[in-house]
Amino acid sequence: MKTKILLCTAALSLMVTGAAFANDEHPGNHAGKKTGLENALERGKKNETAREAIRRAIERKQGKHNETNWTIEQRVAADLKELEITYGNTDSKDKVTQAIALPVAGTHGSTITWKSSAPSIISDDGQIVIRPSAGQGDAVVTLIATVSYGDVSKTKTFTLTVLQQNSEAQRVAADKAALAITFSGTDTATSVTKPLVLPLSGTNASTITWVSSNTSIISNDGKTLNRPTTAQGDSVVTLTATITYGSVSDTKTFSLTVKSLLSDAQEVAADKALLAIKFSGTDTANSVTQPLTLPLSGTNGSTITWVSSNTSVISNDGKTVQRPSAGSGDASVVLTAILTNGSSSEFKTFTLTIKQQLTDIQRVAADKEALAIVYGGTDTLSNVTQAMTLPLTGVNGSSISWVSNNPSIISSDGRTVNRPTAGQGDVTVVLNAIISAGGYSDTKSFILTVKQQLTDAQRVAADKSALAITFGTSDSVSSVMSNIGLPVIGPNGSNVVWISSNTAVISNTGVITRPAAAGGDASVIMTAVITSGGYAETKAFVLTVKQLP
Repeated sequence: MKTKILLCTAALSLMVTGAAFANDEHPGNHAGKKTGLENALERGKKNETAREAIRRAIERKQGKHNETNWTIEQRVAADLKELEITYGNTDSKDKVTQAIALPVAGTHGSTITWKSSAPSIISDDGQIVIRPSAGQGDAVVTLIATVSYGDVSKTKTFTLTVLQQNSEAQRVAADKAALAITFSGTDTATSVTKPLVLPLSGTNASTITWVSSNTSIISNDGKTLNRPTTAQGDSVVTLTATITYGSVSDTKTFSLTVKSLLSDAQEVAADKALLAIKFSGTDTANSVTQPLTLPLSGTNGSTITWVSSNTSVISNDGKTVQRPSAGSGDASVVLTAILTNGSSSEFKTFTLTIKQQLTDIQRVAADKEALAIVYGGTDTLSNVTQAMTLPLTGVNGSSISWVSNNPSIISSDGRTVNRPTAGQGDVTVVLNAIISAGGYSDTKSFILTVKQQLTDAQRVAADKSALAITFGTSDSVSSVMSNIGLPVIGPNGSNVVWISSNTAVISNTGVITRPAAAGGDASVIMTAVITSGGYAETKAFVLTVKQLP
């Protein structure tokens, strides 16, 4: 089996497992001594970023492994071809506004160093981007990457355009164009019934203040809303936003219609129009086989009571459904809903057909038709990698038992799945379901393909592809205000270590410290190092942490 061992993996595995890593001079003797990597990381805490420390550790180990048929030239060429810069948010090479992620190691073992033609604009490591002041014009910066392995080096050039800062007027104009009110529920500008969310700052750092034309209806902050009475009718309120940055200000108005409160009769009528029964499974009004969910209140506050025309078939609360016995025919039942609000009431009827019970033969046939395996994760019939759920009862009450033709791979209960080791190939397993009711039985077979285990390289690649950061409510990669979730294990079992380019803003564990209001937003590069066995890859995320209001 062709193997690819990355030196950065050996280095980074120590960060994951805490295992010792032998020094260069004495590969088998490390007791009581700090390893080259440990020394590099310790220096990194004091004088360098963790990323630079890792790069230096890789350089010292360069050329030590030979468990691949690749030549040095092939390694460098492959890493050079794959080399790309990771940009933040909507940035690109022609539009750089924030920090960029520059890889320091290739997936084939090369080390990568970078040199900026204008380090005062883009630092050599890409972690600092200083945009030209408004009016100075955009800046073109060349970044030269040197990809090295052993004594072979090649370069790749990237030409980037760093956009000049927006002027105060541009900031205000952009924030004005983007400004919108967040409505609650199904509310819109022409139908407001609940409090509003009014932004207090723009994405370009403008401050926003709000004034209501009628604070008795909508408060200036939008948090208090008093709907007019039925007699008063709807009320139109103008909210005026003042967007300010530095010495520049502009306004934007929003005309909102606040709906008047409904009368009792209107609330009942509205709730009647919306009222519906919730059926179980695939049931419908024309085919009821299971209990019902009957609403007891309407969205406008009406109370609802229910009356069944035949409580021996459907109870008044809908929780009990007694199907007619097989051969006696279906039953028709009328459910009447009584809606009440204050002094107003209305009725709404639902005519339901309750299906007679199935014979044993029908029960088995129906349950066989509906029977399906519940797979774990994204597994399918042809791609089984983990335990599954095998139903023991059919939807129509049949009992189901299961037999595996290869229980060493898939147990008969489906709870144990032993994947073949990498290189052995996939295995086909047949699961036979026996569906029984009364004196009748039938079988249904499922032919499953159990996938062989991934190689370390495949595991790392798959986990890199799936890797994502979990953001708090309303947060995103371009607007981080609360702590983030950083997975430490990939879905395929790889170890993941995170490195922050600025631990004062985002710690390596995802704890957020927002910059002070005067400091502006902060761009932070979170680099994930994904490792398994002798393989490692990195994935970078450029995040924008919003300043405090």
